[in-house]
Amino acid sequence: MLPIGGDNIMVILLKAAGLQADSALNDHATVAALLAANAVADFTNYAPKVLSAADITRSVNTSTGITTVDLADQVWASAGGAVNNSLGALITCYRPTSSSPTSDWLPLTKHDYLQTSTGVNLQATIPSIGTGRWSAT
Repeated sequence: MLPIGGDNIMVILLKAAGLQADSALNDHATVAALLAANAVADFTNYAPKVLSAADITRSVNTSTGITTVDLADQVWASAGGAVNNSLGALITCYRPTSSSPTSDWLPLTKHDYLQTSTGVNLQATIPSIGTGRWSAT
């Protein structure tokens, strides 16, 4: 399970103002392309979240064969205050190495995230992702 060495699953937040529709967000092949058309959060104390192996849980339902991936809740402590943002989306991404530019990051999932930073903690509960069914063919 990820991460395996220097790669990571990342979580970034996008501002609500100017946020593209899902059909347009879906067209971006890299995070750099996504950020060229959408504004990343910049509230006080914001930084993208770097998930560790402990933040990622994979489970398989042996009756149905469906694999589910769950990510731990993410918290941005003291989010905002001096600079606040109205947020519209949470994006999970794959970063190949810790030094990879966003042009190498791959967007994985988009989740609606309608929050406003005000200087208090922001918490994001990321829904489990059903990733498919193993087949014995």
